[in-house]
Amino acid sequence: MNLSVIPSADDMPADAVSSVLVARLRQIKPSRRTVFKGLMVSAMASTLVPLDWAINKRAAFAGPTSEHTSCPWDYTPSSANWWSGTGQCTGGWRRGSWPCASKYHFEGFRSYSDEGYTSNRVTTYCSSKNAWRWNGYRCSDAMTTTVWNSGERHYDLTIAQCAV
Repeated sequence: MNLSVIPSADDMPADAVSSVLVARLRQIKPSRRTVFKGLMVSAMASTLVPLDWAINKRAAFAGPTSEHTSCPWDYTPSSANWWSGTGQCTGGWRRGSWPCASKYHFEGFRSYSDEGYTSNRVTTYCSSKNAWRWNGYRCSDAMTTTVWNSGERHYDLTIAQCAV
């Protein structure tokens, strides 16, 4: 094998002809101002587009915050069984004032003791509303995944009992 027969990647073959497109691109000589404008537009887009995505994701993550102004049914409040709060709401696997955030059930992740919680507010349990008012409290519901340090998991409805 003769290595001198292999052509160099930098050398153009003797019978090569440039394409029409390449010839036109080589004729274009943009000014420095045009190149600078292009770079600035690219820099702004690369900065603002991810920011727009983050804002839209945060807005999409925030679940429903609609409510009945009074309880849609009569019930006897159940005792709070989620770290704190008096019994004013009913239903749910856990209920109490601990999951309140901005007067509704929190969304996202929280942890306490050996438990981690991921919650998303829902509108499927209270006549297509997320919350209802009862005796000066807002009872707001969410579907919550609880994970203990042992790895055990539980997914169920939880109720935040928030002062109005």
